[in-house]
Amino acid sequence: MSEAATRPTVLVLDDEKNIREAIAIALEQEGLHVLTAHDVASAGRVLRERIIDLLILDIRLGEIDGLTFFRKLRSDGFEVPAIFISGHATLTEAAQAVKIGGFDFVEKPFTAEKIVIAARRCLEHSMLRERLRLIAARDGSREIVGDSIAIKRVIADALRVAATSANVLITGESGTGKELIANTIHTHSDRREIPFVKVNCSAIPENLVESELFGHVRGAFTGASTPKRGLFEVAHRGVLFLDEIGDLPLGAQAKILRALQHGEIQKVGAEKSTAVDVRVISATNKDLQRCVREGTFREDLYYRLSVVPIRVPSLRERRDDIPLLIEFTIDRLCAKHNLKKKKLDEDLLSELKRYPWPGNVRELENVLERALIMSGDTITVMDLPEELITAESEDKPTDVAHGAPGTLKQLRDEAERDAILTTLRKHGGNISQSALDLGVRRPYLHRRMAVLGITKRDYFS
Repeated sequence: MSEAATRPTVLVLDDEKNIREAIAIALEQEGLHVLTAHDVASAGRVLRERIIDLLILDIRLGEIDGLTFFRKLRSDGFEVPAIFISGHATLTEAAQAVKIGGFDFVEKPFTAEKIVIAARRCLEHSMLRERLRLIAARDGSREIVGDSIAIKRVIADALRVAATSANVLITGESGTGKELIANTIHTHSDRREIPFVKVNCSAIPENLVESELFGHVRGAFTGASTPKRGLFEVAHRGVLFLDEIGDLPLGAQAKILRALQHGEIQKVGAEKSTAVDVRVISATNKDLQRCVREGTFREDLYYRLSVVPIRVPSLRERRDDIPLLIEFTIDRLCAKHNLKKKKLDEDLLSELKRYPWPGNVRELENVLERALIMSGDTITVMDLPEELITAESEDKPTDVAHGAPGTLKQLRDEAERDAILTTLRKHGGNISQSALDLGVRRPYLHRRMAVLGITKRDYFS
């Protein structure tokens, strides 16, 4: 990210050349980037083509006064903070300037120090409001949890690329934590104090994709009664996280490519482009290279997005992290639901490590939340959902009927197999009655029978 891109941009609108130049010199000495305009027409052109962080304008501007111009900007969707200046304004006009949304009013003549202080206060206030808005929009802070080699490699890659301005493509199955990796990159980048804007591309209706991403002008289409800022504009100087990028229609893909290539966007219905500085992090659970071959994703956009590709492993690929994930999630959920921490049954961990977790970490969190809420003082296997218990095991059936037992597990399995067979024979093969007698649920009994290699032939022989 260049130094110029990080500097706030100020537009000074005044019909007096000496005033414009004096303000520009004072603010540029403070490290701000300053543009000037001598009338509302030229100021309007700048605002349409550039994203401005602060507008300093005179109340008296000739045919159109500053108050009227500012009201029009607001009605056109420009949310730029403003400081009004004037040497001839009445008390009523000064009060009106603040009432309609101006941050401050500075009376002429003023010192360079006074205008610099006013500008700094306005920019700091604006940045604080944006941070609070972003904090409110987030669903609480979450961390990447795990000690496995697989996840450590991903974290190391994320931290390495964070220090650059490169676009990143994060791939992986649903629920693996791709958004957490994107958060990590942003948090450790030089854009961490600037907006991190997230958008789920698959959740936007196809006919609204371009309006959501790039914005629109008033009257651009039926129903566009007011202008709208697009997410690229909201993320100016920050990071835009495009989740499920593989679901974007080809038309929107072409516009994103233009934004990445030329650093500019064109709002729907607008005649001119607007310059933006946005770092894009994208994520998908699709095979984008296959999508390119099938013609549903642009090849040139794929290479623009995947300057640095990062693949997040599935939970099946890092089973060693499951105990740590369970501990971390239980602590977080107990705090969330105001519950005391509960004990975990010994067999629970083996059951959770056995399950293949098609929904990955997200599914694990959902299962633990349900079990925590519905269990007693101890969370047991019986508190897990039936679909988890009855899922096909990755364990191979243990042939305990033949061969001498050697390990404690083999002895336990043999004893369990004998107990199940005895009970099944007692109830004539009735699974429900046998499960009730054994004190387990029917689905769990079915699964244990499969693991232990028990068939109808065994208990009907």
